[in-house]
Amino acid sequence: MANAGATDDATDKATTTLRRHAGKQFARLKGGFAGRCTARAFEIQITDRMMALAAQAFLALMPLVIVVASAAPDSVTDGLVNVLRKRVGLGGGSTTRTVEAIASSATETSVTVIGFLIVLLAATSFSRALQRVYERAWRLPAGGLRSAWRPLAWIVGIVVYFLVLGLAFKVSAGGGPWTLLRTVITTAGSLLLWWWSPFVLLSGRVRWRALLPTALATTCGTLLLGVFSARYVPHLLSTNERRYGTIGVAFTIESWLVLLFAVVVAATVVGSVLVELPGRLGSWARGASAPDAWRRVPRREARAKNGRDQAPGDHENGRKSAE
Repeated sequence: MANAGATDDATDKATTTLRRHAGKQFARLKGGFAGRCTARAFEIQITDRMMALAAQAFLALMPLVIVVASAAPDSVTDGLVNVLRKRVGLGGGSTTRTVEAIASSATETSVTVIGFLIVLLAATSFSRALQRVYERAWRLPAGGLRSAWRPLAWIVGIVVYFLVLGLAFKVSAGGGPWTLLRTVITTAGSLLLWWWSPFVLLSGRVRWRALLPTALATTCGTLLLGVFSARYVPHLLSTNERRYGTIGVAFTIESWLVLLFAVVVAATVVGSVLVELPGRLGSWARGASAPDAWRRVPRREARAKNGRDQAPGDHENGRKSAE
């Protein structure tokens, strides 16, 4: 009996030690970079966000691309078709010919100003969804009515990006050094796009320096996804097209968009958590040692705050002293 009691005590002590050790490891993991990123991803509901972004991109941005192709010169239209071939994996099947026919026929028809504005406003549903992702990842409140124009400004910026990218692909067509030039243009354009996007959609409340890790992570992730897509997506797309027709291509593109925005949302989480870390890594990410150094007060809000903080008599005293 004594031996049994001693054995039970030893087992209890070993179990307690193991639990204590596991608790310390869990606390260390939770407080580390990976644990914080995981917690932030669950906090913003990353699965729902990337699915919503993919669906709205498919329904809102695709019509915008067609409208841009109809209004752009032929060289830009050809470049946009080449981008679809390389990025999405459209090969030489009937779906590719359908896309080319839509783009070429759209250039022969005129697009009214009202029609373009309707498509442009409809596309803002995607930019508003992306704006909410950035705000939740950075734990910032909604911008309010003063920032209502920013999703539309982002759409205008993405239109310009499409035009420049299409023209660049058309001008740099060919192999050899042109391939390197296209890679440089694509990388630089992606970095600028994902650096500028959160700054605009967050209403300028995060400093440019603090947004650089997010831009770098998003650019690296999308470039790696592009390499993966160029290798595997064309075969998958052609297989689904042969089995299910155009609807199979739609499912493939939608799946690719889910992967794309999974990368975008994950990179946003990584960037936002990185600037909040204590220590040298966090100081480097936000550009200063202060924990809240990543925050930025827009000029309009700063002027309004200074006006509220100033006493009513200070205006009169300042006027008299100036006289």
